[in-house]
Amino acid sequence: MTATRVGVTDSSSPVADERSFYATRDTLDGVPGGVADGYARPAYDRWSLDRVPGTAAEALGVDFDRSLPATAVPSGDYRNVVVLLIDGYGWDRFRAGPRPALLDRLAAAGETTAITSVYPTETAAAITSLNTGRTPAEHGLLGWNLRLPSVDRTVQTLPFVTRPADDTRATAATEETSAVDPTAPSVPAETGPTALTGATDGAVDGTDLFDGRSVYERLAEAGVESHAIQPSRIVGGPYGEAATAGARRHGVDSVAAFALSIRRRLAAATEPTYVYAYWPNVDGAAHDAGTRSADYDAELAAVCGAVERELDRLDEGTADETLLLATADHGHRQSEPSAAVDLSELPAVWGNLARHDDGRPVLPTGGPRNLHLHLQPGTVETVRAALAAAPFEARILDGQTAIDDGLFGTGSVSQKLRDRVGDLVVVPESVGVWFGDEARKLEFVGQHGGQHPEELFVPFVATPLSAW
Repeated sequence: MTATRVGVTDSSSPVADERSFYATRDTLDGVPGGVADGYARPAYDRWSLDRVPGTAAEALGVDFDRSLPATAVPSGDYRNVVVLLIDGYGWDRFRAGPRPALLDRLAAAGETTAITSVYPTETAAAITSLNTGRTPAEHGLLGWNLRLPSVDRTVQTLPFVTRPADDTRATAATEETSAVDPTAPSVPAETGPTALTGATDGAVDGTDLFDGRSVYERLAEAGVESHAIQPSRIVGGPYGEAATAGARRHGVDSVAAFALSIRRRLAAATEPTYVYAYWPNVDGAAHDAGTRSADYDAELAAVCGAVERELDRLDEGTADETLLLATADHGHRQSEPSAAVDLSELPAVWGNLARHDDGRPVLPTGGPRNLHLHLQPGTVETVRAALAAAPFEARILDGQTAIDDGLFGTGSVSQKLRDRVGDLVVVPESVGVWFGDEARKLEFVGQHGGQHPEELFVPFVATPLSAW
């Protein structure tokens, strides 16, 4: 089954200009599929985010199975590499500016290019690629919301909790029912999430979320010490422990502490050192106010200003041995919340969702721009037709088609991916598509997860601090 484009095209969309820009980037020549009709494809063969860890490793003299082309990084004799990950900072915002002084200084002193994120352009999938050096096809983690068939649950991956809507259901059924199943699942009622534990959910733990070893375990075998600096709420959970296995973990609670921790790790290094430093607040501002807002600019300025101050305090000897790689997990597609689509208002879709063993609907997984629909047998074409009649434009792929087409990446396909992918994968062109019991996601101004160039392309700046 081939991909289907549905709905209407917004004649005011800037896609034509974006296609011209992205299709002619010298560093992106030969990207499989390029940018077509507003949908971009990850450049898994040369220029994708999953290659950043290998690039850092090779800068430290450690052989890795994949990396960015050598031209992406200035040659040098490095003992320390910092990967600075700014959540939600897309290439479109980088090139349009204005940029904080840190990024201008790094770009002026180093090499700058656009690379692609992975698909989906969701933080959970992308940072798993950064932590494993593997594509989503290989590691199998497909977004914030994920189906775990082994425990008959859908879960929120990074906090490793059950979804609020998956714990209970409203008593009122939908007014209309499916022609296939006359007992349509009710719209779930919102409750609090429940932590997943071995005591309540069998043997499930953070390692069940994805396949593959962490890059830090591999680096340790080569004599490289690794550090993972992240907000405290992330660093110690089941996902964080699994994804950063082999690294020393440092939880921080402010942007000042984040930047200071980077400097301290470098200043204390006595052997080759890899520092992974992740800061999420820029992404939060994009969700709430969009990427063209004062809120977004303020969060970006805060983290960049703090990091710049601490890097300026490094002693000359440490700076001379340090390479900084600044990048992002994804960008954002600006949207109007009023245009968001609530799937629970489409009975032919909602009524055909697959069921858990206890009769609850298997809720859509992924996110509003990377929608996985798990359906009852024999209902795929009914749901496809209902989506085609809905007031939004999207790509609709059979799950197996998306895998075979390489959307999730190259390499050996994880069985986890095969078990979790939706019967249909829906990639909206512009809007968010979700459901009312998780209505907060329908209110986002900045959205990500899909294939729009604004979501997929991110900056990659490689700068020796000796040139700082």
